[in-house]
Amino acid sequence: MIEVGEEAPPLAGQPVFGLPFDLTRARGRGAVGVVFFGALSSGATLDSFHRLTAIWSKLDGEQGGLVVVTRSPLEAARDFVPRHHVLFPMLVDEEGARYHTWGIGRASGVGAVFARSQPGFVRRAVSVLRNGQPLPEAHVDQAPAAFVVDRAGKVTWAWYGASVNDRVDADSLWYAASR
Repeated sequence: MIEVGEEAPPLAGQPVFGLPFDLTRARGRGAVGVVFFGALSSGATLDSFHRLTAIWSKLDGEQGGLVVVTRSPLEAARDFVPRHHVLFPMLVDEEGARYHTWGIGRASGVGAVFARSQPGFVRRAVSVLRNGQPLPEAHVDQAPAAFVVDRAGKVTWAWYGASVNDRVDADSLWYAASR
């Protein structure tokens, strides 16, 4: 786990859509929010996206911006981004290398057990209800996490979700980024 005050690991790559992202370059403009999600078809992930969208313009206009990372397949992310009007960069990390580097593990608790044990047809049905079509999913028990990285590359705020149902507190992320 990365703690507040530690150096942030590198984070760079080609987002689902848009120009390449590099955390070092982005933090040159100010603090950057870095958010790691569980499955894109998760209700908690959708809720967190809506919360982050509400602060996106402030983060992008007054600070270094926001980047999100998912372990969902690229195909799911390519559908999700335009469907949910995601304006900030989304990196896909199907193998989990970035999650490992940032110290983010699998979720625990009843929600994670339930997510892992759902038969495929239940997952597809839930995805249809939430997204209008079944998205291919993997790593449905991935825990979410969020960080704020300052101009110097230090983590100034860190949050690790324990459950697949945990949601990012966008207001706390914004507060940490704007201090």
